[in-house]
Amino acid sequence: MRKLLARHGLDSRVLEDDYAPVPLQAYLGFFEEAAVALGDPNLGLRLGANARPGGFGPMGMRATQCATIYRGLESLARFSSALQSGTRVTLEEDAEHVVLRYMVTASQISPSRQDNEFTLAGMCSLIRKGYDLRWRPLEVHFSHPRPDTPGSVERWFDAPVLFSQATNMLVIHPKDAHRIYREEDPDMLDLIDRHLANLLERADEAQSTSEQARALIALHLGARPITIETIAAALQTSRRSLQRRLAEEGTTLKELLRAYRQERAEFLLAETGASVEGVAAALGYADGTSFWRAFKGWTGRSPSKAHRS
Repeated sequence: MRKLLARHGLDSRVLEDDYAPVPLQAYLGFFEEAAVALGDPNLGLRLGANARPGGFGPMGMRATQCATIYRGLESLARFSSALQSGTRVTLEEDAEHVVLRYMVTASQISPSRQDNEFTLAGMCSLIRKGYDLRWRPLEVHFSHPRPDTPGSVERWFDAPVLFSQATNMLVIHPKDAHRIYREEDPDMLDLIDRHLANLLERADEAQSTSEQARALIALHLGARPITIETIAAALQTSRRSLQRRLAEEGTTLKELLRAYRQERAEFLLAETGASVEGVAAALGYADGTSFWRAFKGWTGRSPSKAHRS
């Protein structure tokens, strides 16, 4: 453990402090290497499956104090950035589904299979231990390629699992999400909220507008249109205000979208099992031809050559 931590520039004292800051890329690299060192490709899944609500800190404790699964997940989405930067969680609902999305939104140089599976398995574990041990999602999506043994992943979630998707997400039946399990204690929720609000305020102050916009691009790309209107609405500001703030930081939404697509494309093409067509879909292109032209314009190479390299 200590040798692995040191290899990723981490002091072993981080194990003794739940609030010790850990650089995201060091965490992702450590997690992937630990799975290899232990000979356990399902390490993230196994740790997530064994997670308790308290393992998520005050966020987990708050989530399981809520009356419904929906309100609990809404709480996780609201406060996740208070304790974990470089990632994003959102909760959305339509007539047929409730969807919880999770994505690493910071510039990514390390694979994230272990973190992806740990996070979604941990959220499922939180729901089962906090609400209903028999609960299962309708569907699970992962952004990383299909592993050699996907059966163990599907067995634990007890649901269809899709890989190489645009984002990581749990699809939940609205009836399950809104079923009332308990009466809420408003005083307890308010006490936890005050603590989390202070952490969240500090996290928001540390992020520029372009960083916030990039995080939303990473989360929604391939799942919904990326426009100045949709990003402004998510940031609770006007179109003009968003454009002005981005201009003050020397960029535009179009430039952020192009830069993220190029970065993500090169990362995905380097991963075994990520097809050119799958990458095109994950990046929100209507077809492989549009993606091929864009990638050739960015790099001077075709996606197939990047894939082979």
